[in-house]
Amino acid sequence: MEDAILILEKKLFQLPYMNDRSWLDGVIHDHFRECGKSGKIYDKKTVIAFLTDCVEDREIVIYNYECTSIDINTYLIHYITKEHKQLYYRTSLWVMQDCLKLLFHQASLITKADLPLTIF
Repeated sequence: MEDAILILEKKLFQLPYMNDRSWLDGVIHDHFRECGKSGKIYDKKTVIAFLTDCVEDREIVIYNYECTSIDINTYLIHYITKEHKQLYYRTSLWVMQDCLKLLFHQASLITKADLPLTIF
């Protein structure tokens, strides 16, 4: 499951998937919430609108990816991303329904990072 979720997380940064409203609707949970790096709270409709407006891949690199199984259907994901020379700590909660669905995501600015970064 760890690898399957990593693939899904990466797809959320790739234009062919970001522009596919049907794919996004299937992979993002109806009760989805996000606390973005801006500090604002977003719902499924708002995030899908944002992603489908993208015109190129989001140049985001994933580091230090970790997947923790909460139970047989729930997975807590942590990783660090680097975009435009800034580091962000990201947390996602994925649930298995008929397929994996993203229920929650948060991105927080890292102001000081003295940890080694391993790319995934």
